[in-house]
Amino acid sequence: MAKQIVKYVYADIKFTIKELFGYWYLDFYLPSGQRKRGTTKEKASQSGLRIVKKQIIPDIVVGLGKEPEKCKDEYKEWTLNEFAQEYFELQKTQLREHTLYRNICHYRKQILPYFGHRLLTTLTPLDLEKWQNQLLSKYKHSTVQRYRSILYSMFKKAFINDIIPRNPLEKVTAPKMLPNAMEEEESQDPFTQDEINTIMSHATGYMANFIKIMLSTGMRPGELVALTWTDIDFSRKIISVNKTRLRSPRSKAVVDGPVKTNAGKRSIDLFPATEKAFLEQQELTGWQKYIFLNPSNRPFYNHDVIGVNFRNILKRSSIKERVLYNLRHTFASQLISNGADIVYVSKTLGHKDVSITLKIYTKFIKEEDAVRLEKMKKIDKFMVKFENDD
Repeated sequence: MAKQIVKYVYADIKFTIKELFGYWYLDFYLPSGQRKRGTTKEKASQSGLRIVKKQIIPDIVVGLGKEPEKCKDEYKEWTLNEFAQEYFELQKTQLREHTLYRNICHYRKQILPYFGHRLLTTLTPLDLEKWQNQLLSKYKHSTVQRYRSILYSMFKKAFINDIIPRNPLEKVTAPKMLPNAMEEEESQDPFTQDEINTIMSHATGYMANFIKIMLSTGMRPGELVALTWTDIDFSRKIISVNKTRLRSPRSKAVVDGPVKTNAGKRSIDLFPATEKAFLEQQELTGWQKYIFLNPSNRPFYNHDVIGVNFRNILKRSSIKERVLYNLRHTFASQLISNGADIVYVSKTLGHKDVSITLKIYTKFIKEEDAVRLEKMKKIDKFMVKFENDD
């Protein structure tokens, strides 16, 4: 039974190179249509494959009266990092700039230190499984899957170009993925009212306003740093959320892009407490384009600095450390626990549908006994009745 199969075209003849019984076998058709099959007597190794491609197949072609092709780059022994440079160069025309930049950063941090110096042909499924397990000990499954997908795509490109005989990651089971909503639920840890009071007593300047607005709108941090004054209609009491701040490969470049999902493009009610926070922020930065500016009076390149400042506020407040995103969870959980309509909350958060909101925040839905009992009476009228019931 074939273990490795390599498709190879040389001098317009399509060759199939198969691993059978530990050796490389050839399968191809002559120009006349006659099929030829047989062993090359070369062991099914990378060195054997190079001999098949570089010597045996060219000899067959010459024997058929054809001119041999010039030596190809495929015989080069690529290290992973050498191939990565070629791979990311090709990706420039296929991915948005910020996505490519993010992938390169992930590669440099999570893949290059492990395998960058290794020859592509020496990487085994066992090597890759050990790497994946190390990452799983530190990161969520969805995060590891992102790193894995970059490496998987690189191997796939190398396989298509006959640089490796197969994609070794295909033999490594991918991390079991949780639904996005469930992962968000695992990470949520909303703040109590007492914690919020303590946080606000230690927050000053733009950080105080940023925290207030997240707590009263449920906006994502990236959406808030990208917010402009033209996005706020003070007369109609509406905030238009239509963009988010993207990471740019260019230093000191502010890049805004579309929000996370189509549902993320939304209008949010401007409540009095939120409006007050915006006006307090306006006193700090004036009516410049962006609402939030850094101490140098420039737009934030991303929300990382704000996240660091928030962690420092939690430390000064002696409150358990949580990420900035939990301010959004706090907004949602408080509304739901106080009886707000779930559809309204879902639309305000920019969720794709109500089911996502319910999966994440069901545990915060509370109901007074009197209301619950009244609902039971109404439902009971439509319940199946039994003959022996009084």
